[in-house]
Formats: sequence, structure tokens, C-alpha cells
Amino acid sequence: MRHFAVIGLGRFGSQVVRSLHETGHRVLAIDSDPEAVQRIKDHCTQAVVLDARDKQRLRALGIRDYDVVVISLGESIEASALVALHLKDLGVKRIVAKAGSDDHARLLELIGVDEIIAPERQAAERLASRLGNSAILDYIPLGRDYSIREVAPLEEFLGRSLEQLRLRNRFGLHVLAVRDSRTGEVEVNPGAGFRIEAHHILVLLGRNEDLERLKGRL
Repeated sequence: MRHFAVIGLGRFGSQVVRSLHETGHRVLAIDSDPEAVQRIKDHCTQAVVLDARDKQRLRALGIRDYDVVVISLGESIEASALVALHLKDLGVKRIVAKAGSDDHARLLELIGVDEIIAPERQAAERLASRLGNSAILDYIPLGRDYSIREVAPLEEFLGRSLEQLRLRNRFGLHVLAVRDSRTGEVEVNPGAGFRIEAHHILVLLGRNEDLERLKGRL
């Protein structure tokens, strides 16, 4: 179990809080808006009304003890940059921040933010990847080296079990789930005996270079 803090409880930040909490992590949710904090309080470990631009209050929260702090302050470049500076000064181990523009992202890079999320740019990259290869149906970048991709099965996969395919040994890829394209049903973490059929979509996690190696055979 890891400890996360999320600063800013708009649509993006709230979803991050919910997703982390649902997967069993401890999550501190922070926003200056009491209504936003009230809405999220049942979906996190702790919810606090706080203006994160106040460095001393961040220090009093023990923010430096969290494994990762996520900054999601919408389009407010000034606020997110100031909060990022405070977190760096306070010694936070890893800072992830949402950027609303290229300039915003560049500023966060200069401050030393460890990972920058640019939803619009990444959505464009996902679309370009999907349009550029009909066998890759969707893709989610995870930092520079890893991605999650939805991939149509190779012909050689059909009728064979995951144990027989040995995707981890052959390609270094992990099968997170299998989606049925006819019904939309999803089998999460399928067992070794799960057999792949033509209507299945594989949700794969792996290094980009390994995913590209598989892509070369599609």
C-alpha cells in the first residue's frame, strides 16, 4: 500500500483520488473548495480543506511523507507552479502534475516536476497511435518507457490459452484484462487457462519497445 496526496479536486483530480482509493492505496485529497472536499470525502482516506499555496500548512500536513503528490489545479498555471515549488522545497519524493498547455508543462519541467500529465496531448497521441495501426485499438502512456495498449489478437493466438501463448516470456508483456468486443464484458486478470478468440481484445502492459515488437507482427 502506497500513500498518495492529490491537490485539486476537479474532474481529473477527483478521478485520480477515486481510482487510487479503489485499488487499496491511502489517499489524502486536498482542495480549497469545501464543497469539492465534501463530495470526495467518502472516496478517500482523508479529505482536507486547504489552500495548497500556503507552504506552512502543507508542511503541517506532513506532505513530504507521501510517496507521490499529484497536482491537479486546472488551468491555473501560477497556482500549480507555486504548489510545485513548495513541494520541491519540502522534499516530496515524487511530484506528478497536470498541465493545461505546452507553456504550463515547460514551466513545471523547469521547476523539476517528476512527471507531467497533458491530457489533451496524450489523447491526441492515443488517437494517432490508434489510427496509425488498426490492430492497436487504444493506448495509455505510462511515463516515458511503459504503456497500456488494447491490441487485437494475432492469428496465431486464436484458440490458444494464455499459458500456451507465454506472452510474458516471449514479449515481456502482462495481460491485464481481456475484453469481449461483442458484449463489452471484461475479464480482469484472466487465468492461465483463458483461451483467446477472434472477438477478444487484449489489454497489455509493457515496455514500449516490447509492445512495438509485438506490433511489428500484427
